Amino acid sequence: MKIIKGLALIVSLCAASPALADGVMLEANGARAQERWGGELGLGYTFDLGRFRVRPIGGAFIYGDENGRYRNDTISGGRTVCRDYSTGAFADKDRCNSVAVDWYGKAELTYVIPQGMEFGGGARFSVDKVRGYGTVAFPIGGDLRLKGSIGDRYYALGLKAQF
Repeated sequence: MKIIKGLALIVSLCAASPALADGVMLEANGARAQERWGGELGLGYTFDLGRFRVRPIGGAFIYGDENGRYRNDTISGGRTVCRDYSTGAFADKDRCNSVAVDWYGKAELTYVIPQGMEFGGGARFSVDKVRGYGTVAFPIGGDLRLKGSIGDRYYALGLKAQF
């Protein structure tokens, strides 16, 4: 429910403040969040306030979900099947899919120095709790930046593109 409220806030801010808007932002990060490693794919909107930028972001955290009960098994003839290891019975292939997705929301406030580097902080809202973090981004060409974030049990490194 927190995520839905956060995304509603993002949409309302985008609609209410077009004069302050700098544009849509996409992020793709490798991240350690929610006690596991995975990838973040996010969509946000940047609001310029002089040298400060306010950025609400919503996205998906994609990670490998280890389910010890179901595993792929190779049987005679080299065929791979999904098997329930607690009963030994065959199972649907979907049960062996080890990919999971959790939604997240972020709110960032950064300061842009004249050379284009950004630094600041933010809060990440997810299924486990709200976590604060510091962030820094360096321009690497055009509207593309290398971005890193670190906080309480949250680490991310990736690319951010501004449109």
